[in-house]
Amino acid sequence: MELMNENHQTWKCINGFALKLIAVVTMTIDHTAAVLQCGEWYLPMRAIGRIAFPIYCFLLVQGYFHTRNVKQYGIRLLIAALVSDLPFDLAIAWQWPSWDYQNVMLTLAIGLGTVYLADHSRAWAERLCQDKTGQTLLWTGMLLVFSGMGIGLADFFHTDYGGGGILIILLFYYCRKQPVLLTALLFGVMYFYFSWLEAIGIVAVVPILLYNGKRGPMPGGKVGQYFLYAYYPLHLGVLVLISIVMFGPGRYIIG
Repeated sequence: MELMNENHQTWKCINGFALKLIAVVTMTIDHTAAVLQCGEWYLPMRAIGRIAFPIYCFLLVQGYFHTRNVKQYGIRLLIAALVSDLPFDLAIAWQWPSWDYQNVMLTLAIGLGTVYLADHSRAWAERLCQDKTGQTLLWTGMLLVFSGMGIGLADFFHTDYGGGGILIILLFYYCRKQPVLLTALLFGVMYFYFSWLEAIGIVAVVPILLYNGKRGPMPGGKVGQYFLYAYYPLHLGVLVLISIVMFGPGRYIIG
């Protein structure tokens, strides 16, 4: 079974829009708990929220293979990261600016760049080396270097999920035709790189395996597509405003 290819099996019942909706809803539940604490509901809500990131990583790899312009895709992610900086810092670090923790849009942008380099490495190796064995060795070296660069860059900038997030993105790229291996490695990274709580995110594999390869109808067309980018900073901003009403502005530091 190939995750990236469209097929017509009846049990493949989830399209791209439905996956995005699952990711948005679970992310919102997670961030609501993180910002507003939510008492006894805090841990269950954070557990539900673990589902979001693997789906976003899967959709990023899908987007890479289907976008007409990878450069514009990356620019959109970087713009979203920049716009999200203020609400994310206030929501998570309670101050702005904060250089200790960067939002997930930057993680996704770095992941996209890493996938681009890995995907083009075979062609570059073939151009640089005529010998088949040499090409394989050079290609393998490139994959290791590019993957390490992406992981190191995310850790250097302290992005959300850090190098582990890039590793998850790379698993969706490298293992896209091997769902069993993908599931096993994904669980291993989530559990051993992060924690048992993060490992709950393996549940995301269920809707991902049910993905039918179709985009699905996007309400509002292009407007709806851009709204999904805007939703990330918007919902964080709304949560910060609710937090100010509930707890007062004293918890936040600006400047």
